[in-house]
Amino acid sequence: MKPDISEFSYGYAVTEELVSKHKAIVVGAPTFPSLYEEGKKGGGYDVKIPILGNPVFLQFKLSDYLERTSAKEHQSGLLTVPFHRMHIRPLKHSCQHQLLLDLENSGEIVFYIAPEFHRPVELNSFYLSSSVIANSAAFKPSDIGPLPSKDEHYVVFKKASSHGFRCSEDPRKVVRTSIREGLRTALQQLEPRPIGRDDIVALSKKMLSAIEKRSEIDSNWAEIVDGASARRIADERDPVESIGYLALNFFGCELVIVR
Repeated sequence: MKPDISEFSYGYAVTEELVSKHKAIVVGAPTFPSLYEEGKKGGGYDVKIPILGNPVFLQFKLSDYLERTSAKEHQSGLLTVPFHRMHIRPLKHSCQHQLLLDLENSGEIVFYIAPEFHRPVELNSFYLSSSVIANSAAFKPSDIGPLPSKDEHYVVFKKASSHGFRCSEDPRKVVRTSIREGLRTALQQLEPRPIGRDDIVALSKKMLSAIEKRSEIDSNWAEIVDGASARRIADERDPVESIGYLALNFFGCELVIVR
């Protein structure tokens, strides 16, 4: 069953909960106007630096709900129904997953996050009770691993389980966590640090390096990624605005500072 909620609505709910409940700071284009003061120079940005915390990149996904025993994962014995299926953008259309891998491999904290629900009534209920994050699954790109082909790939998982499977020709076991537990584990070895303008410029350069690397590796990706365009944008814009734009438009992520 396809999700009956939009990725925008889900991403908004997660982001607002991170901001209101977990004191995170959103760094990016004002996709969610209620989180920003209007009339600020730069189109609504009001991020004061230095910021104390750690950058986290979140890729919002939706998930299908499988409840029929005809589902092939049920038929093969991989999982029993009901379970969820999170699709990953295939390499033939986008290098987004590889970019997220590159970003994580450079030392940044990166997660896919997907709902363990699919209906508007559930989203509304969890939103009002500030429990959208508690009812979502998170996956590190490195646990999913490089995609073995340019075909379709997805991750299947059961609600509140400890793992799922990346489904390709040969299913690969993947650690499933919650974003709260995933961040707790990722941040255990890191101290919250003041993130000043120089740190933001350094992060921008790291993101640009990943983008340009992907455009050089494959000529087909060059048209999608366009490293020259990314660098021009980064040079022309304020560093805070730049990293938010790069995160959203090239990595498909929301960038937040978790405090």
